Amino acid sequence: MNHSINQRSDVDSRSMVAISFQAGFLLLVILSSVIGNTLILLAIYRNYKLRSITSVFIASLAVADLGVAVIGMPFTMTSSITYSWVFGDVFCKINGLTNSIFCIASMLNLAAVSIDRYIAIIKPLNYPLIMTGGKACLMVVYVWLQALLCALLPLIGWSKYTYIRNESICTSDWGADISYTLFIFGSCFFLPLAIMAFCYYHILRAARKHAAKAKLKLGKIGATEGPLKTALSLAVNVEGKLPLEKQTQLEQKEKLAKEKFKRDTKAAETLLIVMGTFILCWLPHFIGMTCLLFESCKWPDEFFATTTWLAMFNSGCNPIIYGVLNKRFRQTYKDILCCTKNTNFGNRVGTF
Repeated sequence: MNHSINQRSDVDSRSMVAISFQAGFLLLVILSSVIGNTLILLAIYRNYKLRSITSVFIASLAVADLGVAVIGMPFTMTSSITYSWVFGDVFCKINGLTNSIFCIASMLNLAAVSIDRYIAIIKPLNYPLIMTGGKACLMVVYVWLQALLCALLPLIGWSKYTYIRNESICTSDWGADISYTLFIFGSCFFLPLAIMAFCYYHILRAARKHAAKAKLKLGKIGATEGPLKTALSLAVNVEGKLPLEKQTQLEQKEKLAKEKFKRDTKAAETLLIVMGTFILCWLPHFIGMTCLLFESCKWPDEFFATTTWLAMFNSGCNPIIYGVLNKRFRQTYKDILCCTKNTNFGNRVGTF
């Protein structure tokens, strides 16, 4: 197959109301993505307590999402208004290259975060040994190298970059070389999705096991509470502080069990949101790309425009998922937006 999808629809049949609505929505996506991901990076820089191994991946994800918002989205928004590419063929290739780099890096970073959380939850005792700062940096380097190499392929003859009018974006001509399209589908979408699904499944299973164990332990504590209280009351006159110590031990065990269950459940819920958002934002776009492989594809331009920006909207969702759901990030956001002096800011070095 070797056909171009650039000229599939040359006539703009949209009304001024539709164009204005689309432009306004796209502007909101750009602003939310820029503000959200900038806050993520500022929060990690400002609060040394946020400088953990996980934050290495979150920062890399924020850089990728910020790149999509700053370098890719504005030109796509302009093209959606003019219904044509007005920046020249050379810049179309450059813009297509940068769009591919940042979008691919964003998807791969999501997978890297899932791997980090998987190791932290499934193998908590070995996590410091497995996920060191050096290994985390190597994973990030790999993510960006794969994104760069995949994005460079159309410039050396495997497919090509072109302006796709119904998506208002310069990107790979998905119909020019089906082997390249399938390679990108597999390595940059389905592989990260499979990794996230694997990690989420095992974290969810671990959370359920911990929940069952916690309930069992709490049940045993409740069952022995009556006899234990009687024994402690009889012993209090003889051993003084011993009953209090035993009571404290039981309370500590109960507290640790509840905290463990809460952390595991929170991690599972967060990954579920990540996976759900990723699928919701990217799957329709890849379905549209599959349709464009065939010359007989007659889907309306509105579908392709919507799915393209839905995919880009994922860059604005990630700061919410990894920032707002985290108490420390949330508090640092407030400090930054309210210009509050942060006692955690300074020359202290965190644990990257």
